[in-house]
Amino acid sequence: MKQSILIFILLFSLTNTFGQKTELSGAMNSGAFSFSGVSAWASTSINWDDLTNSGYTNGVYGSKSAFCYGISFNVKRATKRNFLFGIDMGYETLRSRISIDRIDGYTGFSTYQYTASGKTILSSDFLNINPYLGYRINMGKVSFDLTAGYEVGYCLDAREKGDATASNSLKYSVSGERETIKVDIRPGVKFSARYRKFDLYAGYSKGIINYEMWDKGDGRWESYSRIIRFGITYQIN
Repeated sequence: MKQSILIFILLFSLTNTFGQKTELSGAMNSGAFSFSGVSAWASTSINWDDLTNSGYTNGVYGSKSAFCYGISFNVKRATKRNFLFGIDMGYETLRSRISIDRIDGYTGFSTYQYTASGKTILSSDFLNINPYLGYRINMGKVSFDLTAGYEVGYCLDAREKGDATASNSLKYSVSGERETIKVDIRPGVKFSARYRKFDLYAGYSKGIINYEMWDKGDGRWESYSRIIRFGITYQIN
């Protein structure tokens, strides 16, 4: 991974030999984040302990989308032939959702189950770096960029917050930190349209790192990130 980034930086620098222009931009984005894979579920249960009056979500990587948002800074170089080299660096909060349909409880002596209705949101904060390549199409005052690359995301923390009302009319709430992977790698593509100094863009990225790494070697447990993003970019220079 480090070698790939170093090679990219070298290519970025070598474009000084050819005609080009460098663009520095700031961006804000939002979108939808969720998980895919055999253990990315649409619904699950809350495991509850009556003795401690606390619990956690059983299988927190939900296949349902929740709102995500972030900010980033971008350095992009466009050659005379309209080829693009760029790198994007930023901070992002990714949120997924899973429905709660059951409470699995323990009294200290016996277990119980109740049907329930609710949801859990998993929120993860990431620092991202995204080197990419692409091509630009100029059409008068408007230009279009199509780029592809990979994001390397470093997870700062992950936390769950869930609430459900059970068939016994009791409400159950869970919250707290969740252990998860530290680094996610997400190949992706992005399409943007520019007018003057503003870009509107849309993109899609899908992770290749299994979040269920605590169960190594068991292919039954797999959850991979996926993100649809929309954003706006302003060119600073």
